[in-house]
Amino acid sequence: MTATDVPSGGHYDTLNAFYAAEQRYVTAGGVEAGADFTELAALFHPEFVCHQGPSLPYSGDWRGAQGLEQFFAVFTATWSSLELSDVRYFSGDTGVAITMRMKATARATGKRLDTTVAHFLIIEDGLIREFNVFYDDPVGLTEITTS
Repeated sequence: MTATDVPSGGHYDTLNAFYAAEQRYVTAGGVEAGADFTELAALFHPEFVCHQGPSLPYSGDWRGAQGLEQFFAVFTATWSSLELSDVRYFSGDTGVAITMRMKATARATGKRLDTTVAHFLIIEDGLIREFNVFYDDPVGLTEITTS
C-alpha cells in the first residue's frame, strides 16, 4: 500500500468529491434544513453499505441511497459543524484506507470533538460500495454528543 498527500484521478476524485459534498451537506443542516442529498447519493454504488460502530449515536449498517440519507439525517442532527484535515490516503487493489483529523461541534451539547478517524472503503464500478468507519475514541464521541 502507498500513501500520498493529495491524490487525484480515478477513485480519489470520487473520494474528494464525497468529503467536499459531506462537509457542505452537514454545514447546510442536512435533511431538516432542506439540504440537497443528490450530490452525495450520486457517489455511491446501488448496493452500498456503511458500517458504523455499536457505541456511536449513529450506529449500525446503513444500506443504499435511502439508508445513507437516513444516516446523514442522524449524523447532521448530531453535529452542527464538521472540519476534516490532515487527510492521508492508502490505496490498495480494491479500495482505499483513509485517516484524518475530524473536528466537529455537537448540536445537543455545543461541545467540540477533535479526534482521529479512519475510513476503509471498497470501490466498485467507480462508486463507493462499502464504507467502514472507526473513531479513535468512540465512547468519548458519544459522551460529547449526549452530556
